[in-house]
Amino acid sequence: MRKAFMRQVKLLLIVLLGYLAQVTIMPYVKVGGVVPSMLIAVIAIITVGYGKLRALWVGAFYGIVMETMLPTVKMMNLMLYPVSALFCSVFFADKSASRLQYERSAGKAGRNISPLLRTILCAAMNALIYEIVNVVYMYLGGTALTMAQVNKSLNGVFYTTLLTALLMLPVRKLLGFRKPKPENPVELRFGQRPERD
Repeated sequence: MRKAFMRQVKLLLIVLLGYLAQVTIMPYVKVGGVVPSMLIAVIAIITVGYGKLRALWVGAFYGIVMETMLPTVKMMNLMLYPVSALFCSVFFADKSASRLQYERSAGKAGRNISPLLRTILCAAMNALIYEIVNVVYMYLGGTALTMAQVNKSLNGVFYTTLLTALLMLPVRKLLGFRKPKPENPVELRFGQRPERD
């Protein structure tokens, strides 16, 4: 009971520190005029570690605080963070036991790929969605799109993904996730579930 409570406290601490780092530290960590998104990195780590529901509420929290503290396009942050987090969690959160069993019965491998790889891919997809929406808003607002803006958006995706890769191991360790073990194909053949971290 105490261990579960402490894990939730650590999760809340990571969420709050992610926001504080985004608004206080990250503006000074520009690379080529691009600020990596700490919020997207934290959402990706939580999506893979905890699943769809927590990804949604962390995305909603970030959307609310970013909309109230640092508004850009009206209502964009409020809608984009939770919707993008939920959408990406469909692809990158752990598959349920019933889904894995269904895939095995259909003759597929029926396993979750490495959580570390899923975290990086989740961050890349989240960042790409965010940048695409930004570019579309600029275009619809009457701004002529240039190659420099497209390159800046792609650099934003790259640097956010790189930030996630750097942060995921220490954050996962702080949250109590173990290093992923390789799955044994013999166990999977007999319907045993792989051990989740």
